[in-house]
Parts: sequence; C-alpha cells; structure tokens
Amino acid sequence: MLPLVGREPELKAVLDCVDRAPATGLVAVRVSGEPGIGKTSLLGELARRLRERRYGVLVSDSDVLGRRIPYGAIVAALRSASSRGPIDKVRAEALQALDLSDVEDTGAWFGRAAERLVRVLTEMASAHPTALLVDDLDHVDDDSLALLTLVLRRVSAAPLVLVAASRSHPNDDNTAAEELIDRLEQHAEVMRIELAPLTGSDVARIVEAVLETPVDEVLAHEVHQRADGNPFFATEIARSLKELDLVTVDGNRARLAVSPNAIRLTRREAVLRRVAPLTRDSRAVARAVAVFRRVRLDQIGLLARVASLPEGTVVEAFDDLLRAAIVVRDDDQGYRFSHALVGEALYQEVGPAQRRHLHSLISSRLLDDREQGLPVDLLQLAWHLAESAAPGDLVAVGVLAEAAQLARGTAPETAAALCGRALQLLPRNAPERAELLALQCRVLARASRPAAAIEPGEIALQELPPGTERGRVATAMIASLFSVGRLTEAMELADREVEAGEVPATLHAQRALLLVFHGRYDDALAEAKRTETLPISSPAEGVVVNEQLAMLTSMLFRHDQTIEYSNRALRASEGQPVLEFQALAVCASTGALAGLVHDASWRVRRAEELMEQVGSHAFRGELNTARVALDWLGGRWDAALDRIGRMVPELEASREVMMLGAMQAMELDIRTWRGELDVAARLAELSPPTAANMSRLHALAMSGYLIAKGDTEQARELIDLAVGIHVEAAYSCVLLARLIELDLEMGRLDDARRTLAQLHEVSATRVSPWSRTAIRRVTGLVDQDVDALHSAINEATTGGLEFEKARAQLALGEVDGSEVPTLVEAYTTFQRLGAHGLRRQAGNRLRALGAKVPRARSKTPGLLTEAEENVARLVQQGMRNRDIAAALHYSPRTIEVYLSRIYAKLHVSSRLELARVLDTMHQR
Repeated sequence: MLPLVGREPELKAVLDCVDRAPATGLVAVRVSGEPGIGKTSLLGELARRLRERRYGVLVSDSDVLGRRIPYGAIVAALRSASSRGPIDKVRAEALQALDLSDVEDTGAWFGRAAERLVRVLTEMASAHPTALLVDDLDHVDDDSLALLTLVLRRVSAAPLVLVAASRSHPNDDNTAAEELIDRLEQHAEVMRIELAPLTGSDVARIVEAVLETPVDEVLAHEVHQRADGNPFFATEIARSLKELDLVTVDGNRARLAVSPNAIRLTRREAVLRRVAPLTRDSRAVARAVAVFRRVRLDQIGLLARVASLPEGTVVEAFDDLLRAAIVVRDDDQGYRFSHALVGEALYQEVGPAQRRHLHSLISSRLLDDREQGLPVDLLQLAWHLAESAAPGDLVAVGVLAEAAQLARGTAPETAAALCGRALQLLPRNAPERAELLALQCRVLARASRPAAAIEPGEIALQELPPGTERGRVATAMIASLFSVGRLTEAMELADREVEAGEVPATLHAQRALLLVFHGRYDDALAEAKRTETLPISSPAEGVVVNEQLAMLTSMLFRHDQTIEYSNRALRASEGQPVLEFQALAVCASTGALAGLVHDASWRVRRAEELMEQVGSHAFRGELNTARVALDWLGGRWDAALDRIGRMVPELEASREVMMLGAMQAMELDIRTWRGELDVAARLAELSPPTAANMSRLHALAMSGYLIAKGDTEQARELIDLAVGIHVEAAYSCVLLARLIELDLEMGRLDDARRTLAQLHEVSATRVSPWSRTAIRRVTGLVDQDVDALHSAINEATTGGLEFEKARAQLALGEVDGSEVPTLVEAYTTFQRLGAHGLRRQAGNRLRALGAKVPRARSKTPGLLTEAEENVARLVQQGMRNRDIAAALHYSPRTIEVYLSRIYAKLHVSSRLELARVLDTMHQR
C-alpha cells in the first residue's frame, strides 16, 4: 500500500482537533474533496495513527448500496471495533437493537437503539479517547444520520472525535448529511477541511513510489497534468504507464519511452487498466463483485452463479483479486473493492442490461434461500429486486411492500423509497396500488415530507373504499396540504369526506381548524363542539383531535382553552413515546407562537428528552418552530437566528410553508429591531404568508419594518388590513397595540384612544402574557398611567418576555422621570439584544433626566470569536456574502447569522459601520 503523500498539513490539522477532544469533549471534522483526492487514504492513516495511540477507533464507509440499508453505516462502525473485552457485550447489544428484522413499530425502539449506541461510545471513551471515522458521508443512509445526530449530542461531553469525509459536489445531494454537521455546531467544535489537488512535487513522489525509482520532470509533469493532481488517478496512471511499457529507466531515473502526445490514457481508462492484466475469469468475477458491492466467503457459490463460472474457478479468481489488491478484507463484513472508484468503474462497465441480469440472479438465489427457511436480509433482497424486477413482477412487489412495512416505523425514508419502486412495478389497475399508495403517503407525512405525501395520497383516496385506512390517509393528506399552505384544497377534502359519510373524530377536528383559517369562526366552534361528542378510537386519534382543538382555540385567542386541550393531547398519548412526543411538539409550537412562553417551554424540554427515544423523523419542524419562537420572545435573538438559518433550507426543501412563514416573520422582526435593514429588506421582498395566523404575524413584523423605513402610512394600512373585522383573531392585540404606538408617534392621540377602547373590548378573554403586556403598555402610554406600565412590566417578567419587558420599562421611564434604574435595565437589555435604536432612545431619555448612561462594551477584537473575526475581516475587504461563504466553506445563510452576531456585539447595523469600527480597532 502506498504511503499517504502530500496530506501532512491536513493530517496534522485533524490530529490537532483530536488532541483537543479530551479537554473540550466532542470535536467534529468534515473532510471534503473530489473522488480519489485522498479522503479515504487520509482517514486510513488517521485510523492507524490513532490506534497506535491506543485510541478507540470505529470505522464506517458507505456506497450506493449502503445508502439503501437503514442504519447500515452505524452497524458497519460497530462491527469494525476491535475486541475490547467487556465492550463486546455492549456492542453486541447495540447490534441487536439495530436489527430491524423483528422490530415492532413502537416509539421505544429508536430510544433503545440510541441508548445502546450511547453506551458503546461512552464505554469506549471512558477507557480511551475514541474516534468515529465515517467515509463517504454523502452515501450514509438518512436513518443512520438521524440516529447519529441524537447520539452525538448526548455524548458531546465525552472525549470523542467524529471525522467524516464526503465528496465536495455529490451527484445525489444528501441534505441530511449536511444537516448532521450543521447541528453538531450547536454543541461541538466543527472544523471543515477541503482537500485540494496535490502539487507537482507530491505527484512525483507518488509516481516514484509506484515505479520504485526516481522519475524525471517530464514524466512527473505528464502524470500530474493527466491526473489533475488527484492522487488516486496519479497512482493508476503511473501503474498503467508501467504495465504498458511506456516508461523506461535511463541513468537510474524513469522517463517516458514515447512522446507524451502518443499516450492515450484518461482517468477512467487508467482505473479500468487496474483489472486489465487479470484473466478473463478474474475480470468476470470482479464485475460480479461490483454488483454485490460487498461479498462474504459463504456467498462464493452465489458469486459463481452470477459470474457463470464453476465455483472452483471463482475461488481462484477471487484470490487473484485479493493478490492484486483490487478487493480487500472489510473486517467481518466480508470483502469490498480497495477503492469505491474501482467498483464504480466496473459497475458501469457491466452495462445496464447485464447489471439487471446479475441483480436478478442474486435476488432469485436469495428468494430460494428464503423459501427454504434460510436467513436472508430482507432489505438487501429488496434492493436487488428493485434493480432487477420487471414491471408486473408481483413477487418483487410483495417483497418491496414487506420491506417497506418493516422499515416504516424505524426508517420512514427507506420505506417511502421502497413503496415508490413497488408502485413502478405494479400495473396501473392492480388492486394492490391503493394500499401501497396509502402506505407511501403516510410514511412520507411521518418523515416530515408533506409535499411529497400529497400525490400518492390523492391517488390512494380515488381507490380506497370507506373505512379505517381511508380515514388515516385522508387525515395524513389534510395535514400535508395544511403544512404546505394549500388550505383551500385541505378544506375541500375535509368537506368531501364529511359529506361522504362517517369519518373519524380526527378529520372533524381538522375541519374545525380549517374553518377558522377560512374566517368561518361560528362554524368552526360548532364543528369543534361536535368533535368533542364523537368517540375516540385510539390514543393516536385522541392526540390529533386535541392538538387540532388547541390550535383552533389559539387562533381565537382563547388561551386558557389552548392550554387545556394541549394537556388533554398529552394525556391521550397514554405514555406512548411517539404519541407523547407528537403532542408535546405540536402543542409547544402552538403555545410558543401564541406567546405562552412558560407553558411551551416545559413542553419543549420534555419533547427534547423524548426525542432521544423516538428519533427526529417526525414533528421536527414543529419542535424547532417552538424553540425559535421561545428564543425570539425570550430575548435570545442570536440563538433564534442560528436556528432559523439551519431550519429555513430544510423547510424550503420540504415546502412546509406554514412554518417557513413563521420563521421569516420572526427573523424580519429581529433584523428590524436590530437596525439591519439591508437584511430585513431582502426578507420583506419575500411573498407574505397567506394563512390567517401567519399573515398576521408577518404583518406585525412587516409593519415594524415599514415604520423603521419611515413609511408610516403604509404600515398603518397594513395593520388595518391584517386586523380587519376579526379583532378577536390571532395577533390582533399586538397589532392594535402597534397601531396605537404609531398613532402616538404621529400625534394622533384621538385615534390612539379610539383604538385603545376597541382593544379593551376584546381583551377580557386574553390570558396570554404577550397580549396583556402589550395592552397594559399602550394603556400606560395613552393615559400616562404609571400603574398600568408597572403591571405591563410584571406581566412580561412573569411571562418570560424579555424584550417586551424592556419595552415596558422604556415606556415607564418615558412617563415617570423617577424610574432611572428601570431605564438603565432597559438600556442594558437593548444593548445585549442589539436593538440599538431602542438602546439609543433609552440613553437619550437617561441623559435628559441627567442620569449616567451605562458605557457600551468595549469594541475590541476580543469580543468576536475566531470565526466571527474571519467573517468580519472579509466584510471589511468588501466581499459579498456569497463570496465569503465560498471562501470560508459556509452557506450564505450561515454568513448572515454570523453578521447578525457581529453587528450586535459591535453595536453597528451596516457593513459600512462595521468596516469603520474594524479600521478603528486596527489603528489602536
């Protein structure tokens, strides 16, 4: 095996990160680069070095097949662990927990699997620092990534290192892989390394190692140019030149024996040259192995059948592959290609028709074994059938459907893909289609992919007869249409199902909520009352019914009922982890967006505990929306923007427009208060949400932006339009409060008093601290009522509304000149949040009262983290966000988050101000 060449700086950087793990806890390194650039070699050398240091090492790699096997990457990592005595038992328990063959569809399964994996990592890390090395992260299955996301968070304090390698621009983008790294940044140090092409001198060292002699500059240059500095291809090209006798040794130095122009050798040809010297039989076996991807010795008979050769010949050929280092031992998983590119080249060489034939031979043998009662991996069988079955193959359809049922509870992404392939094989009029479409719709909805769930659900409903399954699909369809903002279609579907006959209570509850969104409040309350009289057939139905009614009452600002229905939803779960998590996540989102901070906070905390049992496939958006809303209302704006930056791409990909609208509104509000009007302008240009509640929340943020721009008349029109005639609807109190404050600023005291009277008419039923704080603040401002303002401060304090508290304190300071300490506290809060306009207002009032204004924190580089300093420096140089993102290997959204932090820390609100501050720093 050739030594690692030209990667000493990168190896040192990774080892430096590894050395920090015992002191800092979890450290993650993302290594990226094109195929063959040296990622696998780097990880291999790292594993060798760490084992020499007596580190615990777990190694996993994946490929196209691995992407199709749920939890395959984690299983491979566990199997790679060397025997460590007592840890063997823990590892065996973890492997058993990840065996899907006899798993029931219960929420406890994911928790048990996570617990076992945590225990393995904890046991290993307690004995020695431990490294988890994951090659080809972009090919790791989504289910492994979901489990790793939870587990690594739980062991973030342990001396553990994750080093993950992936292609820079994978053909099949794995957003879950990128999300894993992004989420790790919340609780771990993350370092990104991009492997660049090797220099000419490094390629020369590789060529010398292959040819076992020094080489001249022309030969080294030719290999470097043809390989584009790629070490894998440089190695293969050098080998090919040697085997083709195109190199000669002259004066103890190798040189080309022909003119460079006479050489016809591309990268792909060089890879295939690796197997060219083999016999015809060995090459046939190599192609067969490419179809298996991995092969065990007990599969030699099957390999012989696939290669159409006698078993003895296959044994000899297989040994030839091992001697030529084309195939290598892969611990107890069997044997694999020494490099994925070799397998990919051979697989493509086979040709589509032959590939399909070979997959068919494998699946036929596996089906025979299954009929004889021999153990067969159902998911691997399903993969070979998916690649080989012809349309109309009902046996294949049955296996794929069975595999989908097996994976639906624990690996919904895999289940949905299996349903999709089974549907491709079925004739259009096959009776099995409706059942498969129904399953696909439900698993996609469960995997938080509502946009994808709609089409199969629509088709399934055309064929399903009345009954339980139809009710389940209709419920999933309505929920999916709701999530993507297609409310009219959701309403029409609910109406049709109710008119057609008996439907479950769940659907009635959904219909009641949709009636609110369509402004039919009386009809909604009547439907909700009817829903409560209907029988509940299962805990799952009880959860959905009550969470829908919680949302309905929140929309009507009957928040005492919102809390009661949320509690009922939790009780209805009967302690089943998945249902309990659903009730907590959905109702936490409802409560947080309504301003019920304390109620939503404990639900979020409990949901986060349960997530480690049930996984993060479903209701992740709802839980994250609750977290963002709590950070927004609780004055943790940097945390809110961090989470929004991570959530928005995911919500855009899944087209969950309801939650996306909430994210955009909250970000617009924060950016506006911070004075970041350049970023706010981009958000303001986005299409506003159309759903009633989100459109009002957006109007609240948008009106603030218009006021900040000086467009007060347009802000007033927007508020009037948003409130409309439904003053009892969501966000009406805070919208009217903003209108009152706007009238006061414009000197329209009579208008402010009329709006205040209207506000008091609808405030009697308001139990939300947010609403009560707003009402009492504007009452104090209009009536110059100190007691009302003190009450507003107390309401905000009790309700956990940090920003609203500071606004009430500022209002009190404006009304009562003796409230200097209160003004100082408001000033400090605004300074911490980065709300510099309000900070300056508080400071001006303090000066007018003759009080001392707190000093702003020193604008020194020490305020910024290293990453923030890097971003700030590039902004100072005039680079745009997308260019900075490319230079630092971040996403543009991440750069925006960093800029927001930098602005808040340095008390600036534009790139120009930032550049000036940095210039001042550098002059000191």
